[in-house]
Amino acid sequence: MMELLERYLAAVAAELPADKQHDIIRELRANLLDQIEAQQQGAALDEAELSQLLLQQGHPIDVAQRFAPSAPLIASEDMPLYKSVLWHGAALMAVIALLKSLGGLVLADSINPVQLVLQLGFSFIDNFATLLLVVTAVFYGAGQAGWTKEWRQRQWHPARLPRYPLARMKLSDSITDLTSALFLLLLLWTPLWLSVEAQQHLPVRLADGMEHWRYLLTCFAALSAGFACYRLTQLSWQRWSKWCYILDHLVFAAIFAAMGLQENVFTEPEQVTDGARFFWTHAAGSISYILLATAAVLLLLAANEYRQLRRL
Repeated sequence: MMELLERYLAAVAAELPADKQHDIIRELRANLLDQIEAQQQGAALDEAELSQLLLQQGHPIDVAQRFAPSAPLIASEDMPLYKSVLWHGAALMAVIALLKSLGGLVLADSINPVQLVLQLGFSFIDNFATLLLVVTAVFYGAGQAGWTKEWRQRQWHPARLPRYPLARMKLSDSITDLTSALFLLLLLWTPLWLSVEAQQHLPVRLADGMEHWRYLLTCFAALSAGFACYRLTQLSWQRWSKWCYILDHLVFAAIFAAMGLQENVFTEPEQVTDGARFFWTHAAGSISYILLATAAVLLLLAANEYRQLRRL
């Protein structure tokens, strides 16, 4: 009978860290011997009764986890932020993969839907796999260093808790704004990640004398990204920060509206392929309407933020 008990304890010990095996097994052995003694009632337990008792304790792996839980790569407290970063990162990777795939097809002068889907899928999987590894490694390292805990408990004080539900900053909104600003910067500076040949075959580009729009948008996109990073460190809105957020929407709305109303902001690519000519003929005229629609949406968002501001 005792052999069966020792085999069970050995199986549990095999799943424990070496530095904790001795203390945990000693405690577990004492607990099991107490239970065996309580069930004996004057007669020694046979092997079947001891087996039933050990079955009630659970699998050796489960018992070892109860005494010495394995630390996960990502702590459960960090999972909301981890999932949000992965979700928005995946959306950004998907857009980048789409732009690269479309650029490749335009460069090859071929609009093949099947080729586009396959190229898009492989490009996204490759980008997302890298993103997953990097984000997981960063969260694991930050969790081990205690940085994520410090971030979760940032500015913690009862007096700092928001008075109204609308005063609390939503993590998803800050990450969405940061992702949008980074995406805009990628669109503005395609020369940094597209080849020169691919640049020449893009279906649309800024016309000569319109480069000031690129620098203007770059400046405010960088400011918007910085403000989004700052909001990640805050728990609730203040009146000044809400005003800055409204101003951020109004500035971009004004820029997009001005670009939509101005003529000849965009022009045909330097080397017009059949794919680029198809886009320019059927879609280029809609660019102004898209910019104006974007400006209108930003104005509505600014109005909604102003209504929230009045309740702070």
